[in-house]
Order: sequence, then C-alpha cells, then structure tokens
Amino acid sequence: MSAISPTAQAVGYVHSRTPVKASAIQKISRWYVNWRTRRQLAQLPDFMLKDIGVSRSDAEKEARKHFWKE
Repeated sequence: MSAISPTAQAVGYVHSRTPVKASAIQKISRWYVNWRTRRQLAQLPDFMLKDIGVSRSDAEKEARKHFWKE
C-alpha cells in the first residue's frame, strides 16, 4: 500500500516534485565542483599551469568567477 494518497498521485504531485529536487541537487553539486576546481586552479604553481596551457592571469581570472557562473 502506498503512503501517498490516490488524489496526489492522480494530479501528478508526487512526480512533479522529484525532478525539481533532482534538478536542485544537480545545480548545487555543479556549483560545488565549480568552487572546488577554481580554488584548485588558483593554487597551481606556474609550471603546472604551463603544462596544461593556462597562463597565470587566465587562472586568476577563472578563479575570481562566482561559483554559479559557468
């Protein structure tokens, strides 16, 4: 037996909330990745930046971006 009422199931309430939650979790997860990788990029020494083809000024510019920016 389901704990969700048949009325809630019929109007799609249950199914419409799940994608919203998943979308929010994905967005927050993406923001965390942006924050973490930009912080790591800013901490790389110049020789490592050179290895990946990124200048110090480009790395600093990327690191200054807000976490919600792509």
